[in-house]
Amino acid sequence: MKFTKYLALAFAGLFAITSCTDDDDTSLAAFLTVTEAGSGSTGGAISISQGESLSFAIDARKGDSDMETFAISVSGVNTVNPIPTSLQGNSFPYKLSNADDETYLDTVVFVSAGNNIGNTVYTFTVTDKDGNTDEVSFNVTVDAGTTALSSPSAFTWTRVGGDDATGLGQFGLKWTSNSATSAIVALDAGTKMVELTSADWSSISTQEDLASAISSGTAVTEYRGVSSSANGTYNDVLGVSYNGESFILNITQGAVTTGTAGTTITINGEYKN
Repeated sequence: MKFTKYLALAFAGLFAITSCTDDDDTSLAAFLTVTEAGSGSTGGAISISQGESLSFAIDARKGDSDMETFAISVSGVNTVNPIPTSLQGNSFPYKLSNADDETYLDTVVFVSAGNNIGNTVYTFTVTDKDGNTDEVSFNVTVDAGTTALSSPSAFTWTRVGGDDATGLGQFGLKWTSNSATSAIVALDAGTKMVELTSADWSSISTQEDLASAISSGTAVTEYRGVSSSANGTYNDVLGVSYNGESFILNITQGAVTTGTAGTTITINGEYKN
């Protein structure tokens, strides 16, 4: 009798332990991966340039229960409403069909993601039939980006006798006099000019970097690098800001000739903007 009593108590304890374990069980939620195609990022902070788009590849897999819905929310400077239709033709929030409730693969493209400079948060959420969720977010910063300088173009500045030189106007420069040794290239009103290094001609490759170099450089009021009496080769580089546009000039040659009209000085080089 005592053995039977102890056996009943043991079964009761085992039932209690099993019941407690069942109460603590939680079902495994769906597993979600979202990959942004351009950066390869699977979540977190990324940056794009103004005008770029975003393409998100979705890979959602069921856990213990079939998946129920898939939702996308967007907040920030590039908020879009409604959310774009996916490449599979689904609108969001999407109540997953039977074909997608175990594995859902799709792609969503935000064409206007780079319209405005600033931050936008993209959040992707999958919910299963038990109410469990998995979520992936991207904090996307749109910056102004950079603009490459133009290819080099040739320029020629010519001064004949005592006349004003030609060819300098587009840069906001003027050449109206010479010293005994040098041509004097001066500034029109509103022009800033700085002397750069010869290496800057190749190393400065964007309009933004050029504007920064001119802004931070020491302004000069004139350039006297070309001889007014002898031919010469040069590798002088100038940065010029005029009427809101920046130019980088590479002065490469000076030629001096004497004729019936007096001394003619020609300065040749290239520019990028």
